Amino acid sequence: MYAALWRQQIARRCFLQQSGCGLGGIALAELLRSQAGASGGGARVAPLAVREPHFAARAKRVIFLFMAGAPSQLDLFDPKPELVRRHGEP
Repeated sequence: MYAALWRQQIARRCFLQQSGCGLGGIALAELLRSQAGASGGGARVAPLAVREPHFAARAKRVIFLFMAGAPSQLDLFDPKPELVRRHGEP
């Protein structure tokens, strides 16, 4: 029982160490990037800025449907005359 608890603590320690190193690496990358931008290494480009496409557009029209969920069953009701004709058959 004590050995299993010890293994859990080691795993937790490793997780915290690795996640701490990961966050430190992210912070270091951001610091180095901001220093490179401040030293005149080039103009910073906004990541969400509109850019020219790689290829010329070929589409003339686009139909975009955004549906949260599915249409209701009432909207999908489709009368089936064959079912009416065969009503009561085994």
